[in-house]
Amino acid sequence: MDLVKYTSKGNVDITPHFSLMELISPDGEIFIDDLFWHHMEKLENLRFAIGEPLIVTSGHRSKVHNEKVGGVAKSMHLRFASDLQIGGRSPTLGFDELYEFARSEGFSGIGRYDNLLHVDCRTFIGRAPAEWDNRK
Repeated sequence: MDLVKYTSKGNVDITPHFSLMELISPDGEIFIDDLFWHHMEKLENLRFAIGEPLIVTSGHRSKVHNEKVGGVAKSMHLRFASDLQIGGRSPTLGFDELYEFARSEGFSGIGRYDNLLHVDCRTFIGRAPAEWDNRK
């Protein structure tokens, strides 16, 4: 696993629909490893399947940033995860549909919230699959 501290002011496209600046911790930390690339392949496939822009509101989090935002101690964001919102002017898809697409794409960690969907690939690193619903 390679820990990268991103210091450039420029942005780098990681896939056709996602850039590095969307994925790194606000302090510039990110792990670039097999989990990252596995996740990004699934995320790109998800974006293609739904035909709508996806906004990553949180990708990798450094330990300091995770604590600052109230993340759990064993958060997958510490390795890599994505919190997603549906973009576009008038999305035709809701979070329930996005959830179903994420399940069919094979994400093994899926969390439902009022305004976002969390996805991760926890089984890729030997963790048990998990789903949760924190909607009010």
